[in-house]
Amino acid sequence: MTPSHADAPRQGISLPIILIALTAIGPLGIDMYLPVIPDMAKALDTTEGAVQLSLMTFFIGLMLGQLAYGPLSDKFGRKPLIYLGLGIFTLGSIGCALADNIVAFQWLRFVQGIGASIGMVIAFAIAKDLFKGQALGSMMSLILAALGLCPILAPMLGNLVAQLDSWRAIFWTLMMYGLILGAGAAILLPETRGHAERKATLVGQTLQNYKKILIDRAFLPYALALCIAQAGFFTYIAGSASVFISQFNFSPTQFSLLFALNALGLVAASISNPKLHARFGPVATYRFANTTYFGLMALLLLYLAAGGTNVIILSTGLFFALAMMGFIMPTGSTLALMEQRQLAGTASALLGAMQFGAGAVMTALSGALAGLGATGMVLLMTTSSVVSALICWTLFPKRLR
Repeated sequence: MTPSHADAPRQGISLPIILIALTAIGPLGIDMYLPVIPDMAKALDTTEGAVQLSLMTFFIGLMLGQLAYGPLSDKFGRKPLIYLGLGIFTLGSIGCALADNIVAFQWLRFVQGIGASIGMVIAFAIAKDLFKGQALGSMMSLILAALGLCPILAPMLGNLVAQLDSWRAIFWTLMMYGLILGAGAAILLPETRGHAERKATLVGQTLQNYKKILIDRAFLPYALALCIAQAGFFTYIAGSASVFISQFNFSPTQFSLLFALNALGLVAASISNPKLHARFGPVATYRFANTTYFGLMALLLLYLAAGGTNVIILSTGLFFALAMMGFIMPTGSTLALMEQRQLAGTASALLGAMQFGAGAVMTALSGALAGLGATGMVLLMTTSSVVSALICWTLFPKRLR
């Protein structure tokens, strides 16, 4: 029997802990191994660009899983899908830890990504099953606030684990995370999708819903602008370790601290985002943030093209540019989903898939341009920022200007 909304709070602290832990799987899988990318390239006898491509395959796995898990959990219940996703994630993590060549590692990261995609989809679905109104908003805010800490803590944790053993220990740690989380979900998490609420998942209807949303002018312009802007953020995630560790001779610990500092800037911006919404509205907020992001990235690109090599200037420019993502990502999501009340879950899954798809494309390009160092990374970030800015100034519906 599905727990009622009134009963949900009685789950105590275990419920938010499990939901936060589920949501954190994806960010941990993305960020924990970033400081050791140069070491992995040496160990696997390959290039840093090839190791960066494993982020692309992970993003592709996240993208495909986003599209599948939501409808499947509506039909079969939440907990069976949690076990399936965590099982796939755990097996993928074992494979990554044992991989002895880069091709195998890239494919196993794809498997790991498919498993990891269960986290955010199911955590949000369970929250919506159990809570309504202000209680739902409070739970979602708690989950997202904790999620904001992942990019700060994950690289430092990954670096610490690697120093204790090697880069392979990071993936053994992720394996243990999957096993412990699965056991915790089995013991502490209720099934929130009762048999009476489950419905047949018709592939044709699901595809029709995706098509309906994609051609909706209340969704597509905002989704495109968001995904293309966020692709620049994924470029930074994929390329920053090679830039700062290999080009500027940062230690993995120094890189982890720099990565955490940039993440703090993003989180600080996201905290102030509601105030900008209240005063100027979401469209004006998005345009301000995206235009500022483009301006900062263009200045950095001009600096590097002119031969600039000062790492403090580069780091400072990236800090303020990435802080704009704290406005762009939540505002873009709000704009894309605000008119999708009838198909909110489907639209959310589609938006997530589009975001990870854009990330996959940009990480592939980042790997291809890894030899250009900081210039290649900043070039891709600038390109994504200008395209996104053009979309938000030309394609956003006039009625919302």
